[in-house]
Amino acid sequence: YPVVSFEPDEVSAHRDCWTVSFGDSHSDEDRCVAVGYDNGDLKMFDLRTNKIRWETNCSNGVTSVEFDRKDIPMNKLVVTTLESTFRCYDLRTYHAKEGFSFLKEKAHRSTIWLA
Repeated sequence: YPVVSFEPDEVSAHRDCWTVSFGDSHSDEDRCVAVGYDNGDLKMFDLRTNKIRWETNCSNGVTSVEFDRKDIPMNKLVVTTLESTFRCYDLRTYHAKEGFSFLKEKAHRSTIWLA
Protein backbone atom coordinates (compact mmCIF):
# COMPACT_ATOMS: atom_id res chain seq x y z
CA TYR A 1 0.00 0.00 0.00
CA PRO A 2 1.28 3.48 -0.76
CA VAL A 3 2.31 5.67 2.14
CA VAL A 4 1.29 8.80 0.28
CA SER A 5 -0.03 9.66 -3.16
CA PHE A 6 0.46 13.06 -4.83
CA GLU A 7 -1.86 13.47 -7.77
CA PRO A 8 -2.94 16.57 -9.70
CA ASP A 9 -6.45 17.87 -9.20
CA GLU A 10 -9.07 17.37 -11.88
CA VAL A 11 -8.35 20.75 -13.51
CA SER A 12 -4.53 20.52 -13.72
CA ALA A 13 -2.73 18.97 -16.67
CA HIS A 14 -1.26 15.55 -15.92
CA ARG A 15 2.52 15.40 -16.39
CA ASP A 16 4.83 12.38 -16.54
CA CYS A 17 7.07 11.88 -13.51
CA TRP A 18 10.57 10.95 -14.72
CA THR A 19 12.59 10.80 -11.49
CA VAL A 20 12.22 10.63 -7.69
CA SER A 21 14.64 10.90 -4.78
CA PHE A 22 14.17 10.68 -0.99
CA GLY A 23 16.02 13.06 1.32
CA ASP A 24 16.08 14.91 4.64
CA SER A 25 15.76 11.56 6.45
CA HIS A 26 18.00 12.36 9.39
CA SER A 27 15.20 11.94 11.96
CA ASP A 28 11.87 10.16 12.32
CA GLU A 29 10.01 13.48 11.94
CA ASP A 30 11.59 14.70 8.69
CA ARG A 31 11.19 13.15 5.25
CA CYS A 32 10.84 14.67 1.81
CA VAL A 33 10.73 13.56 -1.79
CA ALA A 34 12.12 15.53 -4.74
CA VAL A 35 10.30 14.80 -7.99
CA GLY A 36 11.20 15.76 -11.57
CA TYR A 37 8.74 15.89 -14.45
CA ASP A 38 8.84 15.79 -18.25
CA ASN A 39 7.98 19.50 -18.59
CA GLY A 40 10.86 20.67 -16.35
CA ASP A 41 8.85 20.97 -13.14
CA LEU A 42 10.79 20.16 -9.99
CA LYS A 43 8.80 19.71 -6.79
CA MET A 44 9.77 18.88 -3.23
CA PHE A 45 7.06 17.18 -1.19
CA ASP A 46 7.08 17.12 2.61
CA LEU A 47 5.97 13.61 3.61
CA ARG A 48 5.17 14.69 7.17
CA THR A 49 2.62 17.32 6.12
CA ASN A 50 1.70 15.80 2.70
CA LYS A 51 2.20 19.18 1.03
CA ILE A 52 4.48 20.73 -1.54
CA ARG A 53 7.41 22.31 0.30
CA TRP A 54 8.94 24.00 -2.77
CA GLU A 55 8.63 23.96 -6.56
CA THR A 56 10.30 25.49 -9.59
CA ASN A 57 10.72 24.86 -13.31
CA CYS A 58 14.07 23.92 -14.90
CA SER A 59 13.02 24.77 -18.50
CA ASN A 60 13.69 21.22 -19.78
CA GLY A 61 12.58 17.73 -18.76
CA VAL A 62 14.14 16.66 -15.44
CA THR A 63 15.99 13.36 -15.93
CA SER A 64 17.57 12.93 -12.48
CA VAL A 65 17.31 14.35 -8.95
CA GLU A 66 19.64 13.32 -6.14
CA PHE A 67 20.21 14.55 -2.58
CA ASP A 68 23.84 14.58 -1.49
CA ARG A 69 23.05 12.27 1.44
CA LYS A 70 19.73 10.89 2.58
CA ASP A 71 20.59 10.62 6.30
CA ILE A 72 21.49 14.25 7.10
CA PRO A 73 19.52 17.52 7.11
CA MET A 74 18.97 18.79 3.58
CA ASN A 75 22.17 20.22 2.15
CA LYS A 76 22.52 19.88 -1.65
CA LEU A 77 20.27 18.67 -4.47
CA VAL A 78 21.67 17.88 -7.93
CA VAL A 79 19.22 18.05 -10.85
CA THR A 80 19.94 17.01 -14.43
CA THR A 81 17.81 17.78 -17.47
CA LEU A 82 17.47 17.28 -21.17
CA GLU A 83 19.73 19.57 -23.26
CA SER A 84 22.79 18.72 -21.08
CA THR A 85 22.05 21.08 -18.19
CA PHE A 86 22.57 20.36 -14.52
CA ARG A 87 21.81 22.41 -11.43
CA CYS A 88 23.16 22.15 -7.91
CA TYR A 89 20.76 23.63 -5.34
CA ASP A 90 21.94 24.77 -1.91
CA LEU A 91 19.06 23.60 0.28
CA ARG A 92 20.37 25.56 3.26
CA THR A 93 19.92 28.92 1.49
CA TYR A 94 16.27 29.79 0.81
CA HIS A 95 14.81 33.09 -0.35
CA ALA A 96 11.05 33.63 0.02
CA LYS A 97 10.62 34.90 -3.57
CA GLU A 98 13.58 33.35 -5.42
CA GLY A 99 13.57 29.90 -3.78
CA PHE A 100 16.77 27.93 -3.13
CA SER A 101 20.02 29.32 -4.48
CA PHE A 102 21.62 27.24 -7.24
CA LEU A 103 24.38 26.98 -9.79
CA LYS A 104 23.48 26.08 -13.38
CA GLU A 105 25.91 24.61 -15.88
CA LYS A 106 25.67 23.28 -19.42
CA ALA A 107 27.87 20.19 -19.63
CA HIS A 108 27.97 19.23 -23.32
CA ARG A 109 25.56 18.72 -26.23
CA SER A 110 23.55 15.72 -25.07
CA THR A 111 21.18 14.72 -22.28
CA ILE A 112 22.53 14.01 -18.81
CA TRP A 113 20.54 10.97 -17.65
CA LEU A 114 22.05 10.52 -14.18
CA ALA A 115 24.15 12.64 -11.82
